[in-house]
Amino acid sequence: MWAFLLLRHPLTVVFLAATYGICRWLTTGRFGRLLIAIRDDESRVRFSGYDPTDFKVLVFAVSGAIAGIAGAFYTLQSGSVSPRAMDIAFSIEMVIWVAVGGRATLIGAIVGTLLVNYARTFLSEQFAEIWLFFQGALFLIVVTVLPEGIVGWLRSQNIPLFNRRQQIATYPTLEEDAQVQHERENIGN
Repeated sequence: MWAFLLLRHPLTVVFLAATYGICRWLTTGRFGRLLIAIRDDESRVRFSGYDPTDFKVLVFAVSGAIAGIAGAFYTLQSGSVSPRAMDIAFSIEMVIWVAVGGRATLIGAIVGTLLVNYARTFLSEQFAEIWLFFQGALFLIVVTVLPEGIVGWLRSQNIPLFNRRQQIATYPTLEEDAQVQHERENIGN
């Protein structure tokens, strides 16, 4: 499957790798932590002296550029684009890709896309009339059994390849904070 994709349109794979690198660079470090803080509590970020609007506009512009270029590559891959490509089912399918791969992970979206599209190709050849039932069942199974997706499940299994980055806790509980525990023991409360 990988060899077919690479031979058919190598520029697509290069764009995927470049997009992954850009998104990884944006979401790690200080900028990524600020984006998480904006997601969790925008008013707190505003009171901290940052203007969340500028960061939201930047992320929106980057995502729009990525979507536009991806749409151009979709046209190259499929050969043509019709109004049917703007159907709601196509948008729902993208949500399923992310849910299967793993929410809140960049690699999860890629893994989910490859798995679901491979399954669609295989199952729609065998069961053309009922492929959508398989897709719906897959979504329900993932939501109920694997709510963090495949990559989230692999991370919970402590597989080193998928367990590289720790989750950022934006609101740690006071009961688990070591500094608060130290103060309670020394002050006597």
